[in-house]
Amino acid sequence: MTEKEKTRLVEIGQRLSTLGVEFRVAQMGLEKMVDEHGMSSPEAVEASGICSRLALCFAEAEEEFISILTKEAAMG
Repeated sequence: MTEKEKTRLVEIGQRLSTLGVEFRVAQMGLEKMVDEHGMSSPEAVEASGICSRLALCFAEAEEEFISILTKEAAMG
């Protein structure tokens, strides 16, 4: 594994950690909006959109992380 790949894995790992925390905070916000305003309220819909975007970012970062590891495993 190259130094560049190792550095990238660390960067992605940090991003995954941050996204995980942000997602959990967004989930709590969504729960609050649903409790306060109802499931189909504009506030809940917006909070749900935030959760969805964060989940997508997490999935993309995770895919890149796994891709680097898989490439290394195939070469090693």
